[in-house]
Amino acid sequence: MDFVEGKCPKCHEHIQVAPGRELVRCMFCGEEISTEEAVRHLAEEEQQKEELLVQANAGAYEELKKEAMADFILMLRDLPEPMKGFKKQTYEGRFKEYYRNHYYIVEEIEKAYCVARDKDEFIRELCEEFVRGAAKDLEKLPRKGQRGQKQIDYNLAMVAYLLPALGEFKGSSSQQVIDSLVSLWNGSFPDTNIKASSFELINGGFKRRFCYITTAVCQARNRGDDCYELSLLRQYRDGYLMSTDEGEALVREYYNVAPSIVKHIDKKSNSRDIYEGIWNQYLKECIRLIEEGEQEACRRVYTKMVYDLKDAYFLQ
Repeated sequence: MDFVEGKCPKCHEHIQVAPGRELVRCMFCGEEISTEEAVRHLAEEEQQKEELLVQANAGAYEELKKEAMADFILMLRDLPEPMKGFKKQTYEGRFKEYYRNHYYIVEEIEKAYCVARDKDEFIRELCEEFVRGAAKDLEKLPRKGQRGQKQIDYNLAMVAYLLPALGEFKGSSSQQVIDSLVSLWNGSFPDTNIKASSFELINGGFKRRFCYITTAVCQARNRGDDCYELSLLRQYRDGYLMSTDEGEALVREYYNVAPSIVKHIDKKSNSRDIYEGIWNQYLKECIRLIEEGEQEACRRVYTKMVYDLKDAYFLQ
C-alpha cells in the first residue's frame, strides 16, 4: 500500500495517510485534518524551501541570519526551571509545548541555512553567538553557587529540550547545528560534558525512570531492570529525594553527570570490577538504610556516590 505523505499544520510533524481517506487524525498532536490540507501543508513547506534557494542573495541572507542569531538564545532562556516538568507524567506534554512555541526559531535557522553561501560559517557563527549569550547570563550572577546551579539548569535544558527540538525538526541544518553546538558548549564551560539525545529516547527512558548508574551496576551483576534493588532505589529517589529541595537538587545533578559517567566506565576493560565496587561501597549500603527507614542517612551515601563518581569519571 502506497501511503500519501503530508504534514500536520498544527504540530508540523510528518504524517502518512492511507489512500482514499479524506480525514486523518495526527498521531502526534491529535488534531483532525483533511488529507488535502496535510498534503498541501507539506507541499507549501517544500515550495518555500525551493523559493528561498532561488531567491538567495546577500541581503536576504543577512536579514534571515540576524533573526536566527537574535532568537536562538531564547530557546535556552525560555526554560528557567527545566527540572520542574522533567518527570514521567509531564515531560512529553512540556516538550511538545516547548517545540511548538519555538518552532519558528528552528525554522528561522533552517531558512538562513538554506540561503547561506557558506553554510559551515553560518552554523559556526550561530552557535558561537548562542554560547556567548549563555556565558553572559552566567556572568551576571554574583555568586559562584548561583552560577553553578544555573549551569546545571542550562545543561538540562540543552539535553532534554533544546537539542531534541532541533533534532525533531529534521531539517537540512539540524544535525550540523546539534554537533557544532554540543562541541562549542562543552569546550566553553568547565566540568561540562553534555551529549545530544532525542525526544523519543528521553521520553522512553522515563519508563525505566532514568536510573543510569544503578542500572549499569545491576546489569553488570546480571540483575534485570525490574529487580528488587533497582525498584527500591527508584522508589526512594522518586519518592523521598524528589520531595525535598536538597533531594531535587541532587537528582538534577545526577541527571547532569550520570550518562557521561556510565559511558566512560563502560569504555574501561575493568568496567565490571568498577561497577562491583560501586555496589559494595555505595548501593548496598543505600539499600540497607532504606530498608531500615534511614532515608536521610541514605541521602548522604547517595550524595557521596554521585560526587565521588563525578570526580573520578565525568571528564575522562
